[in-house]
Amino acid sequence: MKNRILQISLFDREIFRFTIKVLTLLILFLVSMFSLYAQTPRKDSGADGSISIVALRVGDYVPEDFWSHKVKIYNQGDTALVELAQYKGKPLLLDFWSTSCGACIYYFSKLIDIQKYYKGALNVLLVNSFVKRDNYATIDRMADDVLRTHNLPSVYQDDYLIKLFPHDPIPHYVWISDEGRISAITIKELVNIDQVGILINLNRHDKDTD
Repeated sequence: MKNRILQISLFDREIFRFTIKVLTLLILFLVSMFSLYAQTPRKDSGADGSISIVALRVGDYVPEDFWSHKVKIYNQGDTALVELAQYKGKPLLLDFWSTSCGACIYYFSKLIDIQKYYKGALNVLLVNSFVKRDNYATIDRMADDVLRTHNLPSVYQDDYLIKLFPHDPIPHYVWISDEGRISAITIKELVNIDQVGILINLNRHDKDTD
């Protein structure tokens, strides 16, 4: 009888710990989603009347010309100029980084594991912006060979995505649904198999309810 009571007590304790962990992750996720909501004033036109790029927030949709915009891609030593439409049709995770950011590079292996786990259900695109002063040579000559040996494409010398998603600290992650809606903007701690699963399932639910 005592052993049974002890087992029940231990079981309840594990359930409590698990619940606290889930609630903590949920709170962090929600905070990250909305922490940058008011980061940058939105502008629809420049001082001279010309149309300017509008910074996007959680809940916004990417502009109509987003998918047709061409970017320079580095992938395993090769380069190409491609339209972002290549990454349309699945949830898309943008990872802003630079070669001087050790934490960014360290987390690349996690992104590779996530891609393998979901077997093509997610697109991951690294983004190295021009403000970081990296180029093909600095990326290709990194001491860590993760980008040379794995299919983890990166935009480089970007001057478009950085304007849509302005930020300071990196790594910086933007979660985009397969329909182009900004689902979340988060820190690296929330980029894991469980949170990616939430994004994928949300997209599936939205399609089922259409």
